[in-house]
Amino acid sequence: MKKISLAALAGVGLFTVFSCVKPKIYRAEVNAHAATQGREKTLVQEVLVRRQESAQLIKTTENLARDLGKQDQEISDLKAEIASKVLSMGESASKLSTEKTSLEKTLATTNTKLEQRNAIINKVLAVQEKRKAILLTLEADLAKVYFPLSSAGVTTITEGESIMLILPDASLFEPSGVNISVKGKDLLQPLAEFLAARPTLSVNLISYTDNVLPPKEKALKDTWDWSLVRATNAIRILIRDYNVNANQITPIGKGEFYPVTSNETAEGRQKNRRTVLVLKPILPVVPIAE
Repeated sequence: MKKISLAALAGVGLFTVFSCVKPKIYRAEVNAHAATQGREKTLVQEVLVRRQESAQLIKTTENLARDLGKQDQEISDLKAEIASKVLSMGESASKLSTEKTSLEKTLATTNTKLEQRNAIINKVLAVQEKRKAILLTLEADLAKVYFPLSSAGVTTITEGESIMLILPDASLFEPSGVNISVKGKDLLQPLAEFLAARPTLSVNLISYTDNVLPPKEKALKDTWDWSLVRATNAIRILIRDYNVNANQITPIGKGEFYPVTSNETAEGRQKNRRTVLVLKPILPVVPIAE
């Protein structure tokens, strides 16, 4: 797993300006930085499925390699059998020649299969390298777009077959925790431009909440409803204000059921409220051995 955290840059910025800001502002920045780091760690659970998919590809390659070893042993056994028959058989030269020819045909067939296996393994390795290059390039481009906003706590991560963009909750939403703030619109605009230039990208916008509904939002039924409203509001801004293709992005509400820490404190609830965008590029299909 390769992980590039732009949140680390925020820490450097905070240290540099410590001597010229008020303690209260400094503590707020430090807390925001710590919250971002906590959210990064929680992503491990959400991408286990993609790690398993990657592990399955590695397992397929290993199985092919074991098949190659088996084929090598078969070739060695056939050669030994040919030598043994030449030395031990007391039959006529004609019969020996016929059997030798048959064994040589079998050996030729085995060699052909071995070459085919080798070709498949080479294709698998080439495709895996191409998939990796696509993901690395995509994350680098996204990180470059959001570099001017790195001090706000924006983070990008490559995990499995996706790029994850984590937007800071405090900047993305108004204090009510439902509507997108003015700063939140500024965070979404670079994403909209990024998606417009890459129409084949599909995006899941995943919203997580704590277990305490906003007191003024009486229409909310539960935290599932709350998280889905948050995700939908973000997507409405992307579509309505920034012309993102509606077919390119999907809202997902996870509610309170994937906390990264306890909801017993305000600080813990702030950490559990988070927004993650999962960008999925179209990747080359890995060949499967017949």
